[in-house]
Amino acid sequence: MRSNSGRSIFSPGSSLIPILAVLALAFIGAAGSCGNASNPRLSEIPSRMLWAWERPEDLRFIDPDTTGVAFLAQTITLENGDVVLRGRRQPLQVPNGAYVMAVTRVETSKGRGERAEMNDEQLRRTADLIRRTVQLPNVRSVQVDFDAVVSERDFYRKLLETLRKDLPAEMPLSITSLASWCVGDRWFGELPVDEVVPMAFEMGTDEHKIRSFLKDGNDWTSPVCRESYGLLAGDDLLDSVDDSRRIYFFKRSAWGPQDADKLAL
Repeated sequence: MRSNSGRSIFSPGSSLIPILAVLALAFIGAAGSCGNASNPRLSEIPSRMLWAWERPEDLRFIDPDTTGVAFLAQTITLENGDVVLRGRRQPLQVPNGAYVMAVTRVETSKGRGERAEMNDEQLRRTADLIRRTVQLPNVRSVQVDFDAVVSERDFYRKLLETLRKDLPAEMPLSITSLASWCVGDRWFGELPVDEVVPMAFEMGTDEHKIRSFLKDGNDWTSPVCRESYGLLAGDDLLDSVDDSRRIYFFKRSAWGPQDADKLAL
């Protein structure tokens, strides 16, 4: 168990834009790594990462030598020709020296008369907003979470190409992936990203099939997906997957000290 000292990245009522101005609060510390000889950008990301979604989170109990934090920094909604930003509103505290990854959730409005145009201006503005998250305190990498449907994939590919050019050369660019993309739908095989995290939970109609596939000892058919897993905390899939890979854990409620022993953080 670590000491309770740490830093607050977000405080109640804060949003993304004000936080960007507080660069003096930034701090960087050493963290344990999973190690990846083939991609040095990934070498410092810990082997265990906790997703901290939009709720108050006090993660000062984690050991920063073994565990990092991937926190939802903002949600961007593409609506008609607009880009609607919703910054994080909930407090987040992490221990000193923790490895921190800023996650941007991208959504598109698909309501009647509200379909996103996916135009060049939306692409530019979205890329710029994601790029700004690298200026948040302690952020050392970025992750994009976008469940792009077929008609949105060309936009998504261009967005990632733009981000890779705009981000610091040494900074990792990670994306989440629907599990179905990793067992046959290989549309993203050539994307300019360092890591693809297949989310092996909340898989909809594919849930039973993919869980059985993994529990039978099978691996993702798309090689780009074989760097890490996204798992639900407490899921027995952990017993079936290659735990030498980086694992991102998601929880539907706030994390607490009791989770440290359960997940060997």
